[in-house]
Amino acid sequence: TYHGLQEIMDKGGSALNTYPSVVKDVDWLKNNAYCQDNLVVGVSQIEHAGRGAFAKREMKKGEVVAPMPLVALNYGRKALTMTEYLNEHGQEVDSDEDGATTTVKTQQMLNYMLEHPQSSVLFFPAGPLVPYVNHGGKDANVKMIWSTKPWSNVKNAQKLEVESLSGVGAVDMIVELVATRPIKKGEEVLLDYGESWAKAWKKHTDEWKKKMKKVTLKSAMVLNENHHSTEKAAPFPAPSEDDSDFGNENVALQCLLLYDVDKVERRRNEDGTRTKVYPWIPHPANANRLKTDSAIRSINRGGCRIVERSGDEASGYRYVVQPESNPDILVKNVPHSAIRFVDLPYRSPHHDETAFRHAIGFPDAIFPAAWKDLGGYKDRDEL
Repeated sequence: TYHGLQEIMDKGGSALNTYPSVVKDVDWLKNNAYCQDNLVVGVSQIEHAGRGAFAKREMKKGEVVAPMPLVALNYGRKALTMTEYLNEHGQEVDSDEDGATTTVKTQQMLNYMLEHPQSSVLFFPAGPLVPYVNHGGKDANVKMIWSTKPWSNVKNAQKLEVESLSGVGAVDMIVELVATRPIKKGEEVLLDYGESWAKAWKKHTDEWKKKMKKVTLKSAMVLNENHHSTEKAAPFPAPSEDDSDFGNENVALQCLLLYDVDKVERRRNEDGTRTKVYPWIPHPANANRLKTDSAIRSINRGGCRIVERSGDEASGYRYVVQPESNPDILVKNVPHSAIRFVDLPYRSPHHDETAFRHAIGFPDAIFPAAWKDLGGYKDRDEL
């Protein structure tokens, strides 16, 4: 009836009318749930760290910064090992070809896994933005502890043999990142990866610095930080300006291009020909998406060449660009935020054959004895 329908609407809809207990107060949420948006991603201030996780709000000592449901990978190191067979020309061939040499590599995923030196299992921390939390050593402001939520059966999981861990749901293997001191809004969140990781990183950076003394190529992330910094963003250079520090062989310039095909202009060229010029238009969903990576990864992104630049830092830079997909036209009024560098396939630093590979240390103080199946190794690298 109408009156019955009105009663349901007054209660907030059919779901709340049928299941009124789904609405919880703040105290219940604090005791039984996790905040999923305490972290945001930004460019880390740590040298060579790339991106990092930053506090979205102030957090007190002892407060859970992020949950880390663990996904177990049995025989993890073996699972993340890749073997390539190359001929004398460096081409990949079958393993049984005469003269083939073997190259063993480790997947980058190892850098994001948790590992204990006495266990063959690796654990992936599947928490919100947790993989962006960098190593802080003595400056760390979070630590790992096991979850105490009543609905997580972590105590039962800690008693299992390693062969059974891959069958345990992540909800029953939750580790929490807890603040070890007050954390300010905007402060980078850092975890101590352990002594083994720190030693391996120091060895790697020492060797890397020797190798890279004469190399000055910058990654897309570094270049984008220069041109899209929140403090002072450098404009993209016009063809008539010095572009010696603009891009390199490992990156490509790409633009998010949508233009109005019904508002064409024609520009006369020096040779007497004319070029069609179209006005740039915002993404139809939301113009603010241009300020996010999601827009730059959209299907409307493509290679481009900057032809002209106008405007300034105060009013905003605007560009005339030539799309690689249609070099016979130009697009004008392209905003600064719609232009980005991207790493070319297999050219980013982490694809280098000498790139760093080492798991994050799982603290011995909280690692279950039942999961230690490798004996008395003190350092996983001894294996």
